[in-house]
Amino acid sequence: MDGVQDGAHPLARAIERIERHLERFGHRLTTSDGALDDLYVSVGEARRIMDGAPSGAGGSLKSAMPPAFEALGARFGLDPLEQELLLLAAAPGLDRDLARLYTFAWGDFTLKLPTAGFLAELAADDRAASARAVAALRPDGKLVQHRLLTLHVTDHWRPDPPLIHMGVTVPEAVLARLRGEAPLLHGAGRLEPAEPPGQRLWLDRGLAERIGAAWGEACESGRPVLVLSGAPGSGRRTALRHAAARRGMPLVVLDAARAPADGLAAVVGDLAREARASGGGLLVRADDLPDDAAAALHVGLERARRPGPLPVALAARRSSGALLRGLGDARVFELPPLPTLVQIELWQAALGDADDARARRLSDRFSMPPGAVIETAATVRRGGEVDEAACAALLRARIDHALDSVADPVETTLGWQDVVLPDEVRDSLEEIRAQARHRTRVFDEWGFRRKMAYGRGLACLFSGPPGTGKTMMAGIIANDLGRVLYRVDLSRIVSKWVGETEKNLARVFDEAERAQVILFFDEADSLFSKRTEVKGANDRFANMEVNYLLQRMEQYDGMSILTTNFERSIDDAFKRRLKFRVHFPMPDAEQRAELWQRMVPEQMAIADDIRWASLGKQFKFSGGSIKNAVLRAAFYAADGEGVLTHALLNKAADAERREMGRL
Repeated sequence: MDGVQDGAHPLARAIERIERHLERFGHRLTTSDGALDDLYVSVGEARRIMDGAPSGAGGSLKSAMPPAFEALGARFGLDPLEQELLLLAAAPGLDRDLARLYTFAWGDFTLKLPTAGFLAELAADDRAASARAVAALRPDGKLVQHRLLTLHVTDHWRPDPPLIHMGVTVPEAVLARLRGEAPLLHGAGRLEPAEPPGQRLWLDRGLAERIGAAWGEACESGRPVLVLSGAPGSGRRTALRHAAARRGMPLVVLDAARAPADGLAAVVGDLAREARASGGGLLVRADDLPDDAAAALHVGLERARRPGPLPVALAARRSSGALLRGLGDARVFELPPLPTLVQIELWQAALGDADDARARRLSDRFSMPPGAVIETAATVRRGGEVDEAACAALLRARIDHALDSVADPVETTLGWQDVVLPDEVRDSLEEIRAQARHRTRVFDEWGFRRKMAYGRGLACLFSGPPGTGKTMMAGIIANDLGRVLYRVDLSRIVSKWVGETEKNLARVFDEAERAQVILFFDEADSLFSKRTEVKGANDRFANMEVNYLLQRMEQYDGMSILTTNFERSIDDAFKRRLKFRVHFPMPDAEQRAELWQRMVPEQMAIADDIRWASLGKQFKFSGGSIKNAVLRAAFYAADGEGVLTHALLNKAADAERREMGRL
């Protein structure tokens, strides 16, 4: 192209060509003594600008390239003509005087933007060179594809204008870079520096090396797209930052869920441009991205990678679904939950001490990704003394689950001191508690997890008459283990539609694993009943539900408690999969007497005439009925002298027995 190799500054050459425009369109104006309207540049001012008189930044633009201009051209692989066109298009946005001079030069004050044709004339001296310049401004050219320039339809040429009459602007983010300012990113994006993060990468060394190798391949060729699959906080961003830092690359991170749904593809393009301009890569966080927005993300990524290689990675919860179906060259890396022993080490490092017992308790109660552990520990440590209960509360609040839609939390204020049970029953419950507490040592430290590929869950069946303490003990065990007990609402699970019950059950177990709670199936015989001989479609579908339950119970790695009043109704295959079957009998007279006494709170005033043994012998109640009778007697006392007496207890017991239909 004429003039490109002569060494003159592009803006200096452009101003020479503006003089020709002035001769062509403004001869009378430039020879008159008058001035244009104050909205525009005056004749004298135009001459001063063209003569190179310093005015703001105009003089410096004529004498030197903007500092970041050459680096920007190199990052995007622009040839000299494309670089000159970019600078000519950016000049009105970089200098006020040049903007006014451009307006004067194109001779039409109704136009607010320089057109592609005008820029081509500034960059060329003959028709052939001008044609090449116009071609460089095409929508499929590097300048537009990289979103360094934007083409606009002017009002005079709607709806389908020729290219030479389309307006041209440079996005403000590009102008900011040309001015040497910090990157200007969309609100859904941020720039991660090229140095590695200050925290340790809690990831298997082999997996980290494979991620680094794949990222290196993506940097060289732009392919493949890396997909890092795992829970938020599992180290996906940290792993990629380590891989990028080894190559001295920053990362532009896009939180896709924060971008407008109807403009996601454009936001991807803008942040991809900033990633190239920074010499880095693009990481898209797509955890909460709706499936219907996945198509827009795919369009944006395809456009962003079309002009040339760009390393791209996605962070997703799952390695399947609409998000990944559109990525034909994806390479998926699953970031699994940390092994329990590694979690203990992580807790020790995060809490800043060597308290093995506390770290072990927290890792037993919560299987959390590294990010959640580190952030929670930092929050708790800011308060000074580390409060384990506060730490547990913060962790519980961080767990993202939807179990509340199919189950309800069960709470109890009772403890082991309130339990009155036969010794053999209590021994079984103590063993359940011990197995729940020491799963880490047995399965992980002693290697039994490898020996038992399935069936590691702790499933317990509590059977016995109503009111014998089955539900109470489920709550006490949950409290003792520091876990939340969730009672499955069967009305929200069982459906008359074929296949819906299985779907609902799948959701129960999936959400329970995510929530890290104890599942509680009350009146389990209605769901875990025996399979029957198939005599019709209803029998076949009922058996299918039981078969599915058998599979999920065997796969479930957590703790579940089932209660029933009719153990004989439970399917035999379920019984074989239960770790514990505990029968809660009706209490004998001695146990009933103890229950009567323990049900009365310490704050209650009691008379000296109460004969606890007599109450135990006279009323053959379960623990639940005794609790109801004591509460009834307390209200009798509140309505009288405020003292609990034997007569009031006897009266309350008679009323309870009458309601039970025993009189």
